[in-house]
Amino acid sequence: MSVTILDIAKVAGVSKSTVSLVINESDKVKLETRHKVWQTINDLGYVPNMAARALTTSRTKTLGLIFLTSDETSLPYAMDSVPETLLYDVTYGINACLRNTDYSLLTERFSVSGHAKLPDLIKNKRVDGVFLIGGLYDDAFINLVLKQGIHVVIIGRHQEGVDSVSVNANKVGYLGAKYLLEQGHKQIAFISGPAHSSISQDKQNGFAAAVAELGISMEQIYFMHSPYTGLGGYQTLKQLWNDGIKPTAIFGGSDGITAGIILFLYEQGISVPKDISIISYEESLLSTHAPFSLTVIDGHKIQLGEMACMTMINRIKKQNAQEVTLIIEPSFILRNSVRSLI
Repeated sequence: MSVTILDIAKVAGVSKSTVSLVINESDKVKLETRHKVWQTINDLGYVPNMAARALTTSRTKTLGLIFLTSDETSLPYAMDSVPETLLYDVTYGINACLRNTDYSLLTERFSVSGHAKLPDLIKNKRVDGVFLIGGLYDDAFINLVLKQGIHVVIIGRHQEGVDSVSVNANKVGYLGAKYLLEQGHKQIAFISGPAHSSISQDKQNGFAAAVAELGISMEQIYFMHSPYTGLGGYQTLKQLWNDGIKPTAIFGGSDGITAGIILFLYEQGISVPKDISIISYEESLLSTHAPFSLTVIDGHKIQLGEMACMTMINRIKKQNAQEVTLIIEPSFILRNSVRSLI
């Protein structure tokens, strides 16, 4: 026979209505009483009816993770697609955070250039809040999402007026450039993300700051822009090569871009790090599964997910709280894809 709210009330020594208030997270119940009720719920193995609860609280106890892409029909492992290592690692972090809660997570890939104006998870009001990953959206899209009265946390970049968790992109560029320059490299190609991306610009600014700090000439520093895809990295480096520019080191602005760089160099018979050095941003499968162990700037994607999740839960509980802007500092992981020229 299943446990009921009435059973919980009898054992805890409270009223049935008090148990209902506790389950629905009401602030009207004293902390001590809430603790006693939840302890009884755990002891008796009671499982709340989430469907009924959603009807009484207007909450689904479900969160949505929207991965913004230019084309949701493209395969995530195709050369012309953005690799979804960011999505995977951030999801891991969010799920780790949700493990001790009664929230669940749904994921949707959504094309910002498609016919639909809103992701289905938002349009059908299936979630209490959404995480947005990917920098492809514009202000009009964000404003449309916010008009739905749904909580939003942006992962990967800062957006004025919206809770966000991101990596210090300026520091990413700085750390990568500083290390390459200190190893004696003065001919460096930095293949960053798209030119219109504020994150790409921040990385470039950080790179330039390191060059200036070390008093190195910018004459043979090449800033290139590419989509966050393997094809983008491949074609951008190929263009540089065809123009007769052959740097001693390359800094890839994402794991997707770096995958394309590695493929191009392989086709040319160029050995890493013997003939050329590579450093990348993002710690992913590529870092340890490449033919060589890749030196990277780690953006701590799992931590991004965990912090975004905590921000979301706090926002749901305290809807009028001040806007949250969290910035995670990247770290340097030294492996063997960079050769010292000193």
